[in-house]
Amino acid sequence: MATAPVDYVALYGASKGWRLMPRSILVEGTSDVALFGLAAELYRKGKDKDLLADLAIVAAGDGDRGGTQGVVRELLGLRAIASAYLSPAGQSVYRFIGLFDNDTPGQKAVHFARSVDTSILEYRDVFRLSPIMPILGNLDPGTAQRGFEKANEAYKGMCWEVEDLIGEALMQLFLEEYPTALVSEHRIANACHRELTRDGKARLVRFCRENADLASLNGLVETLHALRYYMALPDLTLR
Repeated sequence: MATAPVDYVALYGASKGWRLMPRSILVEGTSDVALFGLAAELYRKGKDKDLLADLAIVAAGDGDRGGTQGVVRELLGLRAIASAYLSPAGQSVYRFIGLFDNDTPGQKAVHFARSVDTSILEYRDVFRLSPIMPILGNLDPGTAQRGFEKANEAYKGMCWEVEDLIGEALMQLFLEEYPTALVSEHRIANACHRELTRDGKARLVRFCRENADLASLNGLVETLHALRYYMALPDLTLR
């Protein structure tokens, strides 16, 4: 009797304290995980659909172990481990995506990841967060790139982070209570990117847990729907 292959991906994830799934997304920090998780929880309670039932979002690490370098490091490692764990039909069991902020470090990280592993493609294996994460009719990376560029033409050159997906009304309430959290803000068209202090980001997560409703986190929900689409997971939008 053949011995079942060892799932080293699951073992590695467990050693990190991660809840890895066959479809997993690596993000830069724990605040990103918390905000996506809160949005998914509110969606589940309000719409009875679980956006994270078959999708894991994990932080590459805390502090210096996270960020763009952490995402690249863990993405490369997990892809290598996953390549040795296949289904009985010889198909890949796991698929990982790296999601970066759309800023200078994120742009550099995408280029670095591709320089280390040329099989990594942007708009398939690595994504930069954008004001609009389009649902495209074709998942070919070249087609996806053109779709991203067209959808975000009005926001060209704009930095974008997970915190920027929070509704404007809730962000204004947060900044009224914690004005020192704001470093700077940049507006283009109907979008606003805010640079927050590290402590400000932590306070924002707590503030959202206490005050956010589903409408105020709709930007995060829409991003989760898009990420699910890029991962070829079932559509959980309510039509």
